[in-house]
Amino acid sequence: MVKKLPTQDLEWSDEIWQAAEGLVSPNSGEREKALDYLLDQGAPAKSPLIAYLLATRLSDPDLEVRCHFVKALGSVLLGEEEGEVLLDPVLRQLQSYLAYLNTEQILDLLEVSEQYLSAEESLIGIFRLASYAGNRLSGIVNDRKIPLGIRQKAIYFCGEVGYLETSTTLEVLVSRIEKRNQMLTRSPIRKRTIDENQLYPYAVAALEKLSVGSAARRKTGK
Repeated sequence: MVKKLPTQDLEWSDEIWQAAEGLVSPNSGEREKALDYLLDQGAPAKSPLIAYLLATRLSDPDLEVRCHFVKALGSVLLGEEEGEVLLDPVLRQLQSYLAYLNTEQILDLLEVSEQYLSAEESLIGIFRLASYAGNRLSGIVNDRKIPLGIRQKAIYFCGEVGYLETSTTLEVLVSRIEKRNQMLTRSPIRKRTIDENQLYPYAVAALEKLSVGSAARRKTGK
């Protein structure tokens, strides 16, 4: 059993510093071992520095290890929702970092979502702090060079997290697919059309959730 350190000693102990360094080890096994130690210590929920370091590993090059970082950070955020103590400086640190995730970082998260259903709840918690991710998700939805499964996940999180700014993108997508399908009897079906048709149910479902969320905000005045 790992001995837990007092909260006031977390950021200053040799063990914590060694584990923090282990998060960036070139060896994936060492990164996981370091993560496990920090979680056993409850460090991410108590130390803004450790929480920040975990957030920077959401783009870990090893997909499986990246998923573990996603779940670890998600557990910190979900614990806060369930009434566990998450220090204000920790939450502010995560908010300031996650708010400005770039497109590549978001693609890394969507890749986790596509491969690991068990990470979905954690990803929702992370995206809720990524307050400016909506426009980047819109760009991903519209980028036909991005794999279809990733675009589907982007649409899903638009609705699930409630990025109202993505509504126009989704409405245009739905309208384009519907109009194109009406013309199928007069022209051959292209692969691009078949692919985009697979986005249709996701977009419709997301718009329904956004509509409900928008109505709820108007009702509460927020």
